[in-house]
Amino acid sequence: MNDQGRQQRVVVTRPEGQQQRLMGLLVEAGYQPLHQPALVIEPITVDDTMQRTLMELDGYHAVFFASVNAARLALSAMADLWPQWPVGVHWLAVGRATAAELESWHLPATVPQQGFNTEAVLALPCLQQLVEKQILICRGDSGRELLAQTLQSRGARVDALAFYRRKAASPVLIPAETDWVMITSVQGWQAIGGSVPPCCGVVAAGERVADVVRAEHSGDVSVAASAHDEDMLSALVAVATKD
Repeated sequence: MNDQGRQQRVVVTRPEGQQQRLMGLLVEAGYQPLHQPALVIEPITVDDTMQRTLMELDGYHAVFFASVNAARLALSAMADLWPQWPVGVHWLAVGRATAAELESWHLPATVPQQGFNTEAVLALPCLQQLVEKQILICRGDSGRELLAQTLQSRGARVDALAFYRRKAASPVLIPAETDWVMITSVQGWQAIGGSVPPCCGVVAAGERVADVVRAEHSGDVSVAASAHDEDMLSALVAVATKD
């Protein structure tokens, strides 16, 4: 590896259609990005039960979107039922990219100022006093239960709707000469980790993902502040500069 990471091969594992911006940033920084999705996003059909819940949006204190995929799919379903968005609802996003999706639907997004994870969301002022309040979580069919459990412990009634499922991509092809692989979720690592060359470095989105990677991988692990494109790139540049 050279001092500035020039010509290093970096595999981006975001799902198809969500990799372009990060790959562009890598090219600008002098890296050679390759795209190998770890997961495939499969939308879940909105059934009658889900529709009944969505028709009661105006009764919720807050609606939380756990990812860009959750926001895109959930808001599309909501828009079919709500020509005008209900007022008095807190629209919560896990991070900046998810907030941008909400804003594209003309919704005022509330997002943590830093952290961009469940713990940061739980620290939002609107989620502190929740006795007898209703919260809707829009998410995928798997993920952490910490948010729902903590909100319930604060007195909220929590409903969760899954709008997509994540499946391991196949086939997975990571060239042996790859220098770094970017991993943004535990499930992504579980899907692709067995194909990562032992000497390859991993940029992991946050300590929780990094801990899982370290337990199974002998190569270097660099921890990004979050899964955002800029944070993933910064973590890569920081470790490459040290080499």
